[in-house]
Amino acid sequence: MTRVIAAVLVVSWLLLGVPEATGLDVWVHDGLPRPEWLRAMAYGVSLVLGPTLGWSFAAVLFVLAWRRRDLRLWKALALHGLCCATVLVRWVFDRVRPIEYHLPSYPSGHTVAVASVAFTLVVLLRRGALWAVVAVLVGGFARVVLEMHWVTDVVGAVLGVTGVGLVAALSLGLVTSGRELVSHLARPRRDP
Repeated sequence: MTRVIAAVLVVSWLLLGVPEATGLDVWVHDGLPRPEWLRAMAYGVSLVLGPTLGWSFAAVLFVLAWRRRDLRLWKALALHGLCCATVLVRWVFDRVRPIEYHLPSYPSGHTVAVASVAFTLVVLLRRGALWAVVAVLVGGFARVVLEMHWVTDVVGAVLGVTGVGLVAALSLGLVTSGRELVSHLARPRRDP
């Protein structure tokens, strides 16, 4: 069942990238108020929740895996890398951004970076899903506020990372099924 869900997510991710911009994209872009204080906050969020976070997380994972000689951490680093690689489809779709910019829009690279860190951490630690979702939502919203991405760029980034992440986590043996992951997340934490 997990493989079916992963396949649906990957196919949805690829199909969502086909149109240049959807009606939802235009509606949100034209209707979203962007006062200066919100743009300033979004800019600050984008500095942290994006490639900076993704590269920093990869560096920390690398150092930990190297020092501890822990195969599970090496696998987590591979998972993170595979999730981050979903951004490479942007040259297949070559979608134009809401504002003029030199890189294609779909999927959002900042959102891919945050979602990759979030997905890898949830798989590795089996907790923190709520914080992971909040970080992805805040990071994606910031990119829309700054007019760097359409809403579907952000949604597509999450679909791609989650779909590819599920397949990779299963293949690497980090999870045996999606049910295993969900059951760990749903179980209340027991503090000593």
